[in-house]
Amino acid sequence: MALLQLEKDRLVWRARQVTGPDQRRQSSFYSTLDAHLQGGWPQTGLVELACGLAGIGELRLLFPLLAQSQARLQVWINPPAQLNGQALAQHGISLSKTLLIRCQNPQHALWSAQQSLNSGCCSHLVLWAKNLTSPQAKRLQVAAKDNQALMFWLHPQPEPSTSALPVSARFSLAPLATGLRLKIHKYQGQWPQHPCQVDMHKLWPSLAMPTVTAAPVPALKRNIKLVSLNSHKLQ
Repeated sequence: MALLQLEKDRLVWRARQVTGPDQRRQSSFYSTLDAHLQGGWPQTGLVELACGLAGIGELRLLFPLLAQSQARLQVWINPPAQLNGQALAQHGISLSKTLLIRCQNPQHALWSAQQSLNSGCCSHLVLWAKNLTSPQAKRLQVAAKDNQALMFWLHPQPEPSTSALPVSARFSLAPLATGLRLKIHKYQGQWPQHPCQVDMHKLWPSLAMPTVTAAPVPALKRNIKLVSLNSHKLQ
């Protein structure tokens, strides 16, 4: 009976099983990626995205999901550059539902992430951090699952962290001319698969055009709640 319950909860798998889309997924709004992930991103938990260099399209990957999921707050912690409020609004993200937190101390950033998840007020959280220890990742994973939230951890390493970290999914990203190449290193509930190419040309037609240098757009802070924390730590 215990084994049958584990199978029902999609915690163990038999090699002969042929699975369909998992109803506990949420769409990425990229049909190719949804098919590859058997439904999309996890409903809850911690997802690791190894980006290498910043600005390769990692936010384009998340924008469609974040634009459709705004019943609760969306929290952004320590992005590597200034968030552009106008750009977020143009991509359908409500600034009134956006909370930006900047912390000089990495431990403060982790504490902020855990407190945001435990508050129950946010549906999605995006954290930029160079690394996580196993206890830190476990606390964030549990906090996200217990409070029905999905957290994305982005870091500058080209490859994911050690497989010992308790995360729901682990990906590495590489830029393509019209999108991203995602290599799936771990995804709870399914076997590892070959890399997936996400074509973003439909949403961003300019990706197929020659690059044109444009004047920088001033970052807009209006209507984005900005919080700076100089105390508390995630031990």
